[in-house]
Amino acid sequence: MGEKLIQLRVEDDVKAKADDIFANQGLTTQGAIKVFLTQVANTGESPFDHLFGNKQN
Repeated sequence: MGEKLIQLRVEDDVKAKADDIFANQGLTTQGAIKVFLTQVANTGESPFDHLFGNKQN
């Protein structure tokens, strides 16, 4: 199975705060994002499903 590189830009302070929170949980920000995307892919559900109206299939 291949892998794809995902790049994104966030404000410095947002990244620093997220890094600290994830580090306290034993994760890197990269690892946390990978867990998030894997969970969405495996379940077909997003934590944003109910925030923006009806779930899109």
